[in-house]
Amino acid sequence: MAEKKNKYKDITKTDISEWKKTKGRLKEINIPLDDNMDGECAKFVICKPTKNLLPAITQYGKDEDIDALNKLLITNCVLGGDMEYLESDVDIYLAVIEEVGKLMQAKRVTSKSL
Repeated sequence: MAEKKNKYKDITKTDISEWKKTKGRLKEINIPLDDNMDGECAKFVICKPTKNLLPAITQYGKDEDIDALNKLLITNCVLGGDMEYLESDVDIYLAVIEEVGKLMQAKRVTSKSL
């Protein structure tokens, strides 16, 4: 399995292929380092949490342990990228958590009475 990369520029096509085999659909996210939205960005590759994580996610939610929940999501759903920003920039940390959260939203369902 591909290891976590601490710099986005170090992520290879082989890493992406290996991650896809175990994690499914991946997303690349780009977060501007300034408010101009046209400068340098922190980049990450993220994935949806696996079903194996759902019990822990549910338990942390019940316990209202947001720090543990966020750490679980970062550890398991951020496969690589400019990881130093997750430690040094709370805005980037929150943006990454928000994007992982978007991947966890349930699919739209239609139903009808029979």
